[in-house]
Amino acid sequence: MVIVDGKNLAREVLDDLKPFFAVRKTALAVISVGDNPASSSFIKEKSRVAGVLGIEFLHFNFTSDVSNKFLRAKIGEIVRRDFIKGVIIQLPLPKKFNVQYLLNAIPVEKDPDLLNERSFGAFLTGRFKIIPPAAEVVKIILEKYGINPQGKVCAVFGAGRLVGLTVANWLTQEKATVFIINEFTKQPEKIAKKADILISGVGEPGLITKKMIKKGAVVIDFGYGLKNGKIKGDVDFEKVKKRSSLITPTPGGTGPLLVAALFQNLRDLMNKEKE
Repeated sequence: MVIVDGKNLAREVLDDLKPFFAVRKTALAVISVGDNPASSSFIKEKSRVAGVLGIEFLHFNFTSDVSNKFLRAKIGEIVRRDFIKGVIIQLPLPKKFNVQYLLNAIPVEKDPDLLNERSFGAFLTGRFKIIPPAAEVVKIILEKYGINPQGKVCAVFGAGRLVGLTVANWLTQEKATVFIINEFTKQPEKIAKKADILISGVGEPGLITKKMIKKGAVVIDFGYGLKNGKIKGDVDFEKVKKRSSLITPTPGGTGPLLVAALFQNLRDLMNKEKE
């Protein structure tokens, strides 16, 4: 059984990126609204990695009482700055905002998260060489350990844009058989039990139990939540690891890789700009 060291894998990705950013100076902008502890943690990690790569990091935080129109205008101002080559809107945003309307203000060439509907649509139809960070994380892990998803049965818990929908579509493009499980899925345990690869991005600690895991399955956990004051993933790690052939821990698994994949996309967008 392999426990994936996400920090070490992320370090390998960043080491590959350093020579590029050493000679190509740029800035990454992160836009956030309000004060969300989980979001703050992710923003802090992005800032740290930007520093490691020598990238200028600009954080624009707005109070939660700003209007949709005002925020859209500010995003427009930020993306028009030439020296900023990547712009991220830190999700989730408060419910009052039209999230897709705001994400669409980020031009495709500055969208390392691929959340603009044109970027995401190009990915879904296989017309974009760059793939969203969550899908890239799965790709990195599977390639590192010589796991080919083609022909594998995959269960993806959650259908959100950041993880579930993205990963499920990438696996489908890789010729895997994919089941997406949401809160309305009947008997999800039976589907999960058939999966060679199980991926979860729900954010519900303890959701995935040992009895749901096929012996020897690959388990990749994007879930992130607090339980008894501690950060936990969707997977009951200590029990599930005994049945899996490979598993990611939380924290220290997919989290560092997600940030590394984001900066990898930033490099690829900048390379694409030169074409």
